Parts: sequence; structure tokens; C-alpha cells
Amino acid sequence: MSYRKYQPPVHRQVTQEEIEVLTNDLKYDCSIDQIQAIKDVANESLQDLSVLDSLCEPIPLVKYPRTPGYRPAPEDRVGNSWAWRCNIQGATSGKLSGKTFAIKDNVSVAGVPMSNGSRLLQGYIPEFDATVVSRILDAGGRILGKSSCDDFCLSAMGFSSVEGYITNPNRPDYRVGGSSGGSGVLVATKQVDMAIAADQGGSIRIPAAWTGTVGLKPTYGLVPYTGLVPIEPTVDHVGPLTRNVTDCALFLEVIAGNDGLDGRQRADVEIPEYSKLLEPGILHKKLGVLQEGLDTCVPETQKSINEFLRNAPLAGLDLANVSVPLHKHGGAIFTGFIAPGANTCFQMGTAGQFLQGFYPTTLEKAVRQGRQCSGSLLAPGIKTFTTIGELLTRRYGNHYYCKSRNLILELTKQYEEALTKCDVIVMPTLTHVSSKITEKKETEVESQLAYIKESTDQIANTVVANMTGHPALTLPLGSLGDGSKDSLMIVGRKYDELTVLQVARALEKIIPERLDTL
Repeated sequence: MSYRKYQPPVHRQVTQEEIEVLTNDLKYDCSIDQIQAIKDVANESLQDLSVLDSLCEPIPLVKYPRTPGYRPAPEDRVGNSWAWRCNIQGATSGKLSGKTFAIKDNVSVAGVPMSNGSRLLQGYIPEFDATVVSRILDAGGRILGKSSCDDFCLSAMGFSSVEGYITNPNRPDYRVGGSSGGSGVLVATKQVDMAIAADQGGSIRIPAAWTGTVGLKPTYGLVPYTGLVPIEPTVDHVGPLTRNVTDCALFLEVIAGNDGLDGRQRADVEIPEYSKLLEPGILHKKLGVLQEGLDTCVPETQKSINEFLRNAPLAGLDLANVSVPLHKHGGAIFTGFIAPGANTCFQMGTAGQFLQGFYPTTLEKAVRQGRQCSGSLLAPGIKTFTTIGELLTRRYGNHYYCKSRNLILELTKQYEEALTKCDVIVMPTLTHVSSKITEKKETEVESQLAYIKESTDQIANTVVANMTGHPALTLPLGSLGDGSKDSLMIVGRKYDELTVLQVARALEKIIPERLDTL
């Protein structure tokens, strides 16, 4: 049998009219001769693209066999928290042997459909495993499926997923939060032991708080983001959702560390065995209570957090008051860069730019084609968010993105200074406990305004650690699966997840409702 040699596609030649339109859009005021010269150089460049088309690009290795799995029936989705079911068994032994996992549906699992919570990506199947998926399987874990998330993960509410409103079977009338709502519900309802989640503004910690689970947003770059759909590369984080702090520590030590493929990472970070170091050295660690973090919250939340912290000495911990003045402006700083930055990333097919590392070209193509052909199918919240991002860019250029990034330097400095006076900083994760799911507003305008206001209000504390890159862990003060109690956020020094986990473990032991999770 003979085979035809692969022939790369022939690129359509650039015309003079195309260059005229482009140079006019760019306000270059080019002469006819300049336009002709640009056209000739552009057509020469197309030859290099043909060479690129003929080259094979490297992709991460897929080690473990699997079948594509299946979409679960509505009655088997556990509050719409399962997006897809599969059964992938990893190594025969390892630190995660016997543990089961859900993978957020913005994380690539080779051969398994990934929608990222959106109609836009229906039918996309990655050909590679994300690094965190490979590490789970290498450690002996078993993956049972993909967990539902908000449409392109651009919501903190849990209601924009293509799978439907994500709900907690333990409290079906109350919000579970987003965008990793499915991961939180599946861990809380014991469908899986642990779950992977991602966090750009609170998307690990919000569902953790409102499902009574433990969620850790690690230090920026500690866990490789390779193989996940990005939102804005400077705030992309991936981390664990578990039922208790011990499981969180074990999971983190497996997935953390440089993979050589993610430009967000440092290569010189050593990963300790967190799970073996939880108990020693905790006595008289100092908790810095952040007043600005309390000030963002409703009075009931302030009261419950303060009452809980009075018991910290029972866990061998000391208390101090600390201040980060710029924390109260975190929301405004976040707005300045996240909408234009995320919109730029989205318009580029969520591939991003400017970082060294692995770029999934099949994902870029799927998002680009989906946006061009089916943009109308996006959730209203995404249309609002990306349109505002485009508006800010067209009206103000990159000014507010740059100013926000500069203010983040000062915000980070203030956090570092506060952390010289204590071992960790503590505050409420969210401004209030889980709220009841409200009826849709009378008009689209009212619905959008309500969505934006509630999303913005609830992330007042969580977004700051995304911008500064400090590790932040959510420890619920109520029982597993319950969002009716407040939760504590523990923020530590960069790459000092060990202290964060030690403090969380000590506090977990004095929460009566959580004793059955230990």
C-alpha cells in the first residue's frame, strides 16, 4: 500500500487592498509604494508559515490508557456538577493510590471532551494530558470524570455552565459559587475524594467556602498551569479542593513543582512533603488579623470570624492585628486589568502570549472558530465582561492595565511588610455566607447589573491573593457540604504553603463540625 506524502496547506496571497485596509486601521498613512513593499514582504513571510505547517509540534506524553467516557444522564449529574464521566486508572502504586478525582472541565484530559463550561467548545477533545492530570495518574490516582464549571470560568456564581445551574444537593436552594462549583460539590457529596480546580479571582476558594470543603490557591506558579484554559496569565492558578487539610497537603505535594512547560513557574523551588510536616512546629505561630479584610464583610460575618479567632489560642496560635491599606482598593485594581487582559486572551483563542512554554494549538483553533461561528451562544455574563474589556482597551489603550499592574507591586509590598509581623494573615474568605438562589430579574439589564454587583461584592477579599501571588487557603467553619457558615481565608508568604497548611490543620481541630472530616 502506498501513502501520499503530506502536503501543507497553500496560504492565500496577500493583496494590496488588504494592506491598505490594515495600514488605514493602524493610522500609518502609507504611500502606495510603501503598501506595495509591505505586501511583498508579507507574501514572503507566508513561505515560513508553510514551513511551520509541515513541522510536527511536541505535545505532552499521554501515559495511561482510557476510553472517551460518556455524558451522564441528568439524574446522575449530582446537581449538574458532573460534566463528563470517565474512568482512568493511574499507576499501580503511589501517594494517591486508592484516591478518586474529579478534574475541572477547563483542564485537558487526553481523549476526553472538554467544554470549559461553554457551548462554544462542544466537541473539542484534547490530545494531551495537563501536567496536573499526569501527576495524579503517576501517583496512583483514579480519575472519575470532569467537573462542571462556569462558561469559560468567567463567573464566581456557578450559574453559567452549559450543564445548567450547579447546585449543592445538601442545600439545593443556595449558591455553591464558581467557577469551580462542580469540583466543590463532588468533593462535598463524597462522589470523589479530591478535585482539581482553578482560580483567577477566587474560583477555588469561593466554592470551597460555600460547599464546606478545603480549597487552596497556591503561590503563583507553584503548580504548573500547563494544559489548562487560561483567563489572564498573570493571575492563572490551579490547586486542590479536598474534604480536609491533610488531604489538601498530600494532594499539593503531588501536583506542585516545575514542569519546564509553564512560563508562570520558577525552576528553583523545592517541594517539601507537606503531609508529613503538618503537625510539628505549629506552637505560637502568629495570625495577623487583617482589619481591611473584615471591613469588606457584612456585620454577621465579621462577628462570626472574630468569635472563632478568639479560640485560636486553644490551637496553640497567637493573634495580632495587621493592616494592608491598599487591600480595600483591590477590587478597583482588579477591574483595571482583568477585563482588558482576559478579553485579549479570549480574542487570541485563550492561548495568550508573552510566556515561554507549551501552547495548545488545537485549543486555540477550537476557541477561535467557536467564537467566530457561535459567539452568540456565549453566556450573557461573558458577553458583558469581554465587551467591557474591549471598550476599556479601545477607549483608554493599555493605560489602566499598566496602572493596575504597577499598583499590584505596591499591594504586594504591603502584604510582604505585613507578613514580617506575623506568620500568616487571616480574614473572611467571602463577604457573606452562601445566599439563596434568586429568581431571574424582570429584564436582561436588571439581571446583568445584579450579576455584576453580587460577583464583585463577594470577591473583595479573594482577588487580592490572585494579584499578589500569595498562597491562600479557605477553611470552612461549618460542616462538610454546608455553606451556611462563614469560612476563614489564610494567606501566607510566597512558597510557604507549609505554614499555611500547618495553621489550617491546627484550626481545623478546634471546629467541632469538622471533626468527622479529619
